[in-house]
Amino acid sequence: MLQAEFQLAHLTDFHLFQSAGAPWRAFLNKRSLSYLSWRLRRGRTNPPAVLTGLLDGLSSRMPDHVVITGDLTHMGLPDEFRRTRRVLERIGPPDRVFVIPGNHDALVASSRQYLRRAWDDYMAADPGLREEGAASDPDTYPRVREQNGVALIGLSSAVPTLPFSAAGRLGHDQRRRLADVLTRTGRQGLFRVVLVHHPILRGQVRMRKSLRDAGELRALLRRHGAELVLHGHAHRHSRERLNGPAAPIPVIGLPSSTADHADPDKGACLRIFSIVSQDGGWRVGVRDTRPNHSGTGPQAFSSSAWSLGDVLPNISK
Repeated sequence: MLQAEFQLAHLTDFHLFQSAGAPWRAFLNKRSLSYLSWRLRRGRTNPPAVLTGLLDGLSSRMPDHVVITGDLTHMGLPDEFRRTRRVLERIGPPDRVFVIPGNHDALVASSRQYLRRAWDDYMAADPGLREEGAASDPDTYPRVREQNGVALIGLSSAVPTLPFSAAGRLGHDQRRRLADVLTRTGRQGLFRVVLVHHPILRGQVRMRKSLRDAGELRALLRRHGAELVLHGHAHRHSRERLNGPAAPIPVIGLPSSTADHADPDKGACLRIFSIVSQDGGWRVGVRDTRPNHSGTGPQAFSSSAWSLGDVLPNISK
């Protein structure tokens, strides 16, 4: 059971770009489309200076844990993974920063080996909580971390896909293991935070960008429950709910952490959840810090506070 307030920060979708030094052969695949999207649009709308500003704000708040829900790289190139490794080290040590991959991090099959080398310790489960088979299969998920009454449950929907597709998939085995994890952590009375890159609800992204087995995941969550689901990928703010076994489950999406956008629903945001055990359940406050759009990068920041609503019941009671 949570003994004190637990502060959890959420960032996502850095899309850090680094093409210099990559051989031309590295672009004879789906990466060429991502390179083109950067040159035509994302290079202007996602300046790294925005992320730098958010991290300055993060360092002054010192949350208990930081979660990052994928797409840290833009093309899944080795130099991009090395660059994001330096960013992760600036955010914090691996035991306080938890990363799951996104589709851009697994853009082509070879990206997986670079991902493991660069982020293995930042994606690792707590010792003793690695699922059966994970030691022999580095792609085994969920990855679980437990701190002070909170269970962080990281999924991977990152799979290489055909050109023009940004879809994801969990697969039967990962969903089966997730059901076991949710059952165990629910019985322990933990506040369960499910982390997934792709949105899980209908209509949030186009079909070519969707989670292919989102329906199966929704059904699983309706049966086994969770206290919070966090995702990225859609590049916009979203606050939805999914019916759970005892109460609706908040499903919260965040825009890209490098987005310098005039639309407040699409601009970068540092989000910190304050989770408190209260009245046999949970109360969750939220604080958003956003850079004010300038067209060239952030110049100032504004903050706002909101709540997930009434006390969320602890379904293990």
